[in-house]
Amino acid sequence: MTQTNNKLFDDFAKFTTSAVSAAEGVYDEAKEMAKNQGEKWINDMELVRREDFDALKQLVSKMAIENEQLVARIEALEKKTDK
Repeated sequence: MTQTNNKLFDDFAKFTTSAVSAAEGVYDEAKEMAKNQGEKWINDMELVRREDFDALKQLVSKMAIENEQLVARIEALEKKTDK
């Protein structure tokens, strides 16, 4: 009877180990599929990366300052020509 119980426990342990291993495989595969689907969804939305946004924001700010300086120069030149 002891040997039967040990075999039963050994078989149960093997089955449990296999089931856990299979469940981990399914979990990993589902996780990877969800990640890929999320990335596809984000790419389809055509979102801008933060680094690109910050670089463009800095460029626009610089151009706005240059534009203000050019407007001031134009106004100064217009005043000279009106005299």
